[in-house]
Amino acid sequence: MTVFALPLVTAAATLLPQVRPFWRVSEGTPLQPGQVKVSSHLVREGREIAVYQEDGYRFSTLGPEDEERQVAAAVQAFDDDIFPREVAIFGPCPDRDGNAKVILLLCPLPRSPALFFAFDAMDDADAVRYGFHSNQGEVLYHTFEEQGNRAGWNVQTLAESFHQLLHFARDPGETAWSALLANYTPYLCGLAPVRLLWGDFDPAGRLHSPSDPWGERGWSLLFLQYLRDRLGDEALRDLVARPEKGLAGVGSLLAARGDRAHAGDLLADFAMACWLDDPVLGDGRFAFKSVAPPRPRPAAHALASRPTSGAIDVGVGGMAFFLIESNGERSFPLMLQGDPTVRWVGRAVQLRRHGPDQELPVAFSTASVARVDLPKMEPGDQVVVAAVALPGDSPEFDRRTLLLRWGLAWAPRAPVDQGREMLNGLIKKALPAGGTVAQAHLMSTIERLAGGSPEGGEGPVVQTRYAWAPEARAVLEVLKQEAGRRGLPVREQTFLRRAPNEIEQDWVNLVIDLPGADPRRWPVVLAAHWDGARTNLRDSYLRALNLDDNASGVAVAMEAAAAMSRMPHRTPIQVAFLAGGYHEAAGANALLGQLGGVTAWVELDAVGAAQAWPRTADVYLEGKIRGSGFPFSINQAFRHCGLAPKAEEEIRAPHTGASIVVARGMPGLVISTRPPDAAGIDLDTPRAVERQSLSPELMVLVTKAVATVVTDLAGAP
Repeated sequence: MTVFALPLVTAAATLLPQVRPFWRVSEGTPLQPGQVKVSSHLVREGREIAVYQEDGYRFSTLGPEDEERQVAAAVQAFDDDIFPREVAIFGPCPDRDGNAKVILLLCPLPRSPALFFAFDAMDDADAVRYGFHSNQGEVLYHTFEEQGNRAGWNVQTLAESFHQLLHFARDPGETAWSALLANYTPYLCGLAPVRLLWGDFDPAGRLHSPSDPWGERGWSLLFLQYLRDRLGDEALRDLVARPEKGLAGVGSLLAARGDRAHAGDLLADFAMACWLDDPVLGDGRFAFKSVAPPRPRPAAHALASRPTSGAIDVGVGGMAFFLIESNGERSFPLMLQGDPTVRWVGRAVQLRRHGPDQELPVAFSTASVARVDLPKMEPGDQVVVAAVALPGDSPEFDRRTLLLRWGLAWAPRAPVDQGREMLNGLIKKALPAGGTVAQAHLMSTIERLAGGSPEGGEGPVVQTRYAWAPEARAVLEVLKQEAGRRGLPVREQTFLRRAPNEIEQDWVNLVIDLPGADPRRWPVVLAAHWDGARTNLRDSYLRALNLDDNASGVAVAMEAAAAMSRMPHRTPIQVAFLAGGYHEAAGANALLGQLGGVTAWVELDAVGAAQAWPRTADVYLEGKIRGSGFPFSINQAFRHCGLAPKAEEEIRAPHTGASIVVARGMPGLVISTRPPDAAGIDLDTPRAVERQSLSPELMVLVTKAVATVVTDLAGAP
């Protein structure tokens, strides 16, 4: 682009047609947008950008002249500010279409004001394999829907989407840093006020707190400014170029510069800088060079000589501040106890009325406990303590909110996992051998479905279970291997799935047939969908490896199939692993279409995570049990294993085939350990976090109960 010689730029400019068709993103299913082919006209051309407008699309209520003015201003901002600033830091813009321009298409969009669609970076033949058409070039989509005093947001979102284009060209596997840096770009290019860095300038009008989990906006953007202040613009460039994901990229960045500090040290220093902004103390570690952020409010305010304690919520990546004041009397030590599922870091500084201030040692143990020994202080002196829950080395945001306990003259106690103790006790009663082999089998299947390597190194590795991804074919091979380990025969049922843009793919259900004494009967089906999804479309295609929903359901169904293969029954049983659960239960529809009917349909959906004590053993049975063909003994099967069945007549579990079965007048049931009234489904939980929440003990008990339920439905031979 700017690197081309002038004659080449002139020649390339002639390649831009006045009228051009585009494949534009449109409404589709919630997890797979559609595409429509639209015609557009070239309305303005700058040095680095060419603007097309979809025929018939209008974004200004003031008419074409106002639209022309807004487009001209956006082109000038892109040419003068956005493009040169971004490429100076992150490197040249790709030019796969050879026209030496970034293309901006002004058009309606279904769910966002701006979009970079990564599939445009592919050849069309490659993109079609993923269910999309490609425009085969550097294309950005914008609505320019903000008007009047908010029209500036249009240029800012243009900057954000351009960064995502550059970021994708360097590291197509990173989405969290891409979103963070994209939302930082308007400030980087001088298009947004400094308030953007701590979330006071949010296009959605949301309020942000320093204790919030790290996300695309909020105080996480201020960390990028701190990183620039400490390490320069090249730190942002290197962060994009490095293959390490999540906070590991920051650690690699420090190591490459010979800095012995850990990434967590940098985050802890940043937290204290947010409070102090002191350029002298700590050799400038606790200060910003170019901005003056507002001081966060303390989460707790206490007197050093008065015993007290409490608990606060801190998001992963978020910061909490404690202000301890002195009245001249003896100071008690401050104890902090964080949730042990993440690593915590902290900083403490004694603030003397007339100085000098001094840093105090604070370090969290492996059990996430820290002790701050408060020194003897004069009246009016203070100690400020900052604590941070570190994000993991993950390409996704960990959006959990965790508990941080604190106290003066308080002794932390290690929490007892009463739920796990309860489940272990139930296993000893229900399974004389303790179920250790079954637990190992269950977790092995889940690990394979979550991208783990096979034992001995032979076999495919699952990259994603998103049904539209061609790489999802590896899931089928893994499930065949797992069935083979248990001596179970498995067959494929292939069916055609059509995308909203009319692109078609072959999808596959896997079915284990367990013949019954009477083959004339409709089968009893035990089902679980094998596919996964994430809310970010790129993440879905890269790493939809959700564990609880629904690797856990697949693993339990597989282990139950092994148990039922040794149990005689009259009605045939089919154990079905379904494709497209997240896509309108496509696999369930295909299987039902082939079968014509079922004796009963039992579906497992999210059965791997136990609830907190005392509801650890609760299991939810969604579907009308009484008077629908299900025997009363279904509850007894769970109670016999020590589980507490909770009947729910309404099937609320999403993406399951059971509701389709019930609508057709047949018995359908969904089994889950997730409460039906749980607030939404977090599809974006990092794998390491999900793995901590899984309970192999619970899954063993559910397996035993499910095998009993299904064989009871199949009847005695």
